Amino acid sequence: MLRRPLARLMGLLPLLLLLCTCTDAVAPEFQFEEGFLLVDGTITNVAGESQVKVSRSELLFGNSVLQPIEGVVVTSIDGAGQGVNWISTSTPGVYVPPTDWAGIPGESYRLQIATPRGEMVESTAEVLPEPVPFQNVRVEFEQESYFSEARDRFIPAFQVLVDVQDPAGEANYYEYTSGTFQTIEVCASCFRSVYNNGECMPTPGSRFVERYDYLCDTRCWVTSESANVDLFSDEFSDGQLISGVVANRTDYNRPGRLLFEIRQFNVTRKAFEFSSLVQDLAEGSGGLNAPLPAALVGNLSDVSQGNMPVLGYVKAAALTVDRVMIERDTFGGRSLPFDGTLRLEPRIPPPPAAPCIGLNRTTVRPAGWID
Repeated sequence: MLRRPLARLMGLLPLLLLLCTCTDAVAPEFQFEEGFLLVDGTITNVAGESQVKVSRSELLFGNSVLQPIEGVVVTSIDGAGQGVNWISTSTPGVYVPPTDWAGIPGESYRLQIATPRGEMVESTAEVLPEPVPFQNVRVEFEQESYFSEARDRFIPAFQVLVDVQDPAGEANYYEYTSGTFQTIEVCASCFRSVYNNGECMPTPGSRFVERYDYLCDTRCWVTSESANVDLFSDEFSDGQLISGVVANRTDYNRPGRLLFEIRQFNVTRKAFEFSSLVQDLAEGSGGLNAPLPAALVGNLSDVSQGNMPVLGYVKAAALTVDRVMIERDTFGGRSLPFDGTLRLEPRIPPPPAAPCIGLNRTTVRPAGWID
């Protein structure tokens, strides 16, 4: 799975606060009342895939911003009252259980969150559903997949489709998230400067050069997380084979290999309704007027004397994951325009290579990558 702090789904509410549409990203305009906590968490059946993010709204230069809260004490509590203390990560405000801990389907879980300011936030308990496996994961290509108003053109895109054998006699609610891996050749680009000692430095000879590219010093993969969260209910397909569920759509913006990771969360009805509400608000009108709707409180409350408003949701979700790799060039389509020209610095001896470091980069070969 995408092992980076921002790669996993941490709830739909941050997407509402930042951006989210089906086709082109739109930055919604909101006005926030000062003072609320935002908690987005997922408890799963897979070790290493549960986490919670805790933030606080604060006024900064007259604007309301979400600041991650450090020093939070997070405890997951099961139906028998047994607690597990979670730990902080390198990403401020993000907390995870011990690496070998995983939720058990059929067991109930809730979170208890104590902030340094004395708030005590609790989520209502949810029963972790059973995981539902994928069938027939596949990739299809459409040259005119959708129309982008921002770019005034049809966009070529790949779609990852999955079939799901829905369990009979029970209501199931699915959320799909996804990410991709691809290799990069260039690990640093310097504009009107040259790469030296790990940074771009202007020189008299480079001030008239638009750009120099510097190759990676080792094989390097870059990861990307889709902003879309696709929702599906079995209301009209209970017990049936659900064919062709769209789990990912990625623009065809460059050639080469592409590895998809598809995640299916089987969630509770209340979690699904909350996610649907947030998605409708984000995609419906592109913005909201203050204050935020009370329905966004979700399943969280501050039980301390301060009674601080808390937005967000902590859900118990059964996770199913699969990966599929493609060679984009073999689908016969035409990609979006891209600049694939390497502008290497002409130097003897050759210029230095750049390390594979930075946000969303890794030198670890992803599982499922085929050369």
